[in-house]
Amino acid sequence: MKIEYKIRDNFAEIIRCRGSVSKIVLPEQIAGYPVKKIAAYAFSAKKGEEDPDVLVYESPEDVLFGENERLLAGDAVEEVVFPDTAEEIGNYIFYNCKMLKKLEFTDSLERLGSGAFTGCGNLDTLKVHLKRGRKSCVKEILGDLWQRMDVLFLHEGSNAQEEVQAVRLVFPEHYEEAVENTPARILFTQHHGTGNNYRQCFYGREMDFRKYDSLFSLAVAQEKPEVLADMVFSRLTGPCGLTAEHRAIYEAYARNHPRDAARYLVSRENLQYFQCMSERGLWSREGLEEAIREAAEKGKAEVLSLLMNEKHQRFPEKRKKRFEL
Repeated sequence: MKIEYKIRDNFAEIIRCRGSVSKIVLPEQIAGYPVKKIAAYAFSAKKGEEDPDVLVYESPEDVLFGENERLLAGDAVEEVVFPDTAEEIGNYIFYNCKMLKKLEFTDSLERLGSGAFTGCGNLDTLKVHLKRGRKSCVKEILGDLWQRMDVLFLHEGSNAQEEVQAVRLVFPEHYEEAVENTPARILFTQHHGTGNNYRQCFYGREMDFRKYDSLFSLAVAQEKPEVLADMVFSRLTGPCGLTAEHRAIYEAYARNHPRDAARYLVSRENLQYFQCMSERGLWSREGLEEAIREAAEKGKAEVLSLLMNEKHQRFPEKRKKRFEL
């Protein structure tokens, strides 16, 4: 990958990237300078004039395999990984990047330019490395996006020997609609979906897990079964900040909606989720039989074998007694 950059006050600012792959991994240093800023419109195809007098950094991989090089902007961008040194991204950096799906960054990223995610309707995943505490810019990013977002928080800490604690949270979509009260000729805003409520679950820039979990009853009333199942299993398998009260609520949902849980589990094929159901005794006979039917219909042999074994252990068939005359 070739990177166009400028040297500012003892740091490098990335201006543009050129390469052949849609996943862009930015370096921590260029020419001995830490990469602290990525410029406005850096990944947008709608930028006006290109910056003059830029320096060019060429990665070793590009020297060996630098074929089919193109400007990495607009639809050419699907995933971007920011370095731990990055502190700021510029205005409209991803403007109209319609194919952008995933961002990865650390808690060193603190400043977001205005309109950074305008036109990024397919962005659905954030991966955040928390190395200095629990604060991040996730709240600001979510505030710019209406679509459903999956956020993976990796609590790493400053000590490399500490075990990484992973928590995936689902933030549902939401949208606003202007509705007219015809007799009074008054327009008012009507909110749809619980996404806006979930986006308020921050204390400053830190995730408030208790507040997040307290909204589940609201989600049950408004969200689709697959979204609810995703919330349930994400929290049960990533229980950071999960109270006993809210754990019981999530478990009750899985237990009381066996068909929805079964269809979700088979579609995901996540062994950790199956293990969660087994260890917590959440399977019912109805749920297992539904999951077995679903796995058989979709030809998922490994999942079917796992489910059949679970059914045999949890609900063994009673042998009929035979009497000889």
